[in-house]
Amino acid sequence: GRPVETLAELQEAVAAYMSRAARKLRRQHLAAGVITVFVMTDPFRQTGRRHFGFQTVELPVATNDTGELIRFALRAAAKLHRPGCRYKKAGVMLDGLVSRDKVQGNLFDEVDRDRSARLMQVLDAVNDRMAADMLRYASAGLARPWQTRFEKRSPRYTTRWEDLPQVRCD
Repeated sequence: GRPVETLAELQEAVAAYMSRAARKLRRQHLAAGVITVFVMTDPFRQTGRRHFGFQTVELPVATNDTGELIRFALRAAAKLHRPGCRYKKAGVMLDGLVSRDKVQGNLFDEVDRDRSARLMQVLDAVNDRMAADMLRYASAGLARPWQTRFEKRSPRYTTRWEDLPQVRCD
């Protein structure tokens, strides 16, 4: 991809990564209690501003709801962004993982957890049936010009059956 400079693009990237992480949480029947968002500029670049930062957020209730996780991640990204920096890498990490069935509630929680679970079920069902990102949150972006390109990636002979060379004897 290309370096990200604006807060909107940085938040778009973080939202896309958080969406993917939330989907993995749901597949493994887990919920996250803590998220960490990190950003960094190119450490090998000689010119321009350099910045590495991370923001850790403890969630009021462990969740695997994509919308809720994105909301906390976007706030963290906004705190990390520095104008004039060209960010080369951003990402999210999830911690405080617990089984989805063992989530400790909060007396002051205002989120309808049952409705959220049903919504995530529908979202995952449509994406499993159609395509990986058929339904997605608008904050995760559409064009994604910052996304990593894979045109020059070498074949993965050791990890994917589809990439194994085939020999024919006629």
